[in-house]
Amino acid sequence: MYDAIIVGGGPAGLNAALVLGRAQRRILLCDSGEPRNRQVHHTHGFLSRDGIGPAELRTIAGEQLTRYPAAEQRRVRVERIERHATSFRATLSDGAAADARRVLLATGVIDELPAIDALAARWGISAFNCPYCDGWEVRDQPLAVFGTDEANIRLALTLTRYSPDVTLCTNGASRT
Repeated sequence: MYDAIIVGGGPAGLNAALVLGRAQRRILLCDSGEPRNRQVHHTHGFLSRDGIGPAELRTIAGEQLTRYPAAEQRRVRVERIERHATSFRATLSDGAAADARRVLLATGVIDELPAIDALAARWGISAFNCPYCDGWEVRDQPLAVFGTDEANIRLALTLTRYSPDVTLCTNGASRT
């Protein structure tokens, strides 16, 4: 039985695996190998690794985890998690099952993009959703935000820290 199963091998899951592995907790890190940021050229905001490619960051972290025998890594998707009286059972995409006392979900988010021609192909390259990740690289350039809800209005206001030229595109009338 594992102390924990970590679902997701992005920066949060990898860091959790490192901390728990160093604490000699027996963990299983499960990752499908299909990261949200697979199109992104550079990852920002990680001390000592600012600007590194996401795949390289995952490779380095995975290599560092091999120092800790209690931290097991598997390239599998977690298909199902069942709660039992004192544990959890994860069914994995390779047909195996794993039991653990705890489950840590580090799966991140899924981007639901509006139906705009070519947006998906530009996502993470020249179309972004996080000013803290990519704002520095596009500072002082004309920027646009697409959306009509309060979150996108706040995003447009936040982007004025990076550029004096920010346009809010509402695709028609605002709903707020």
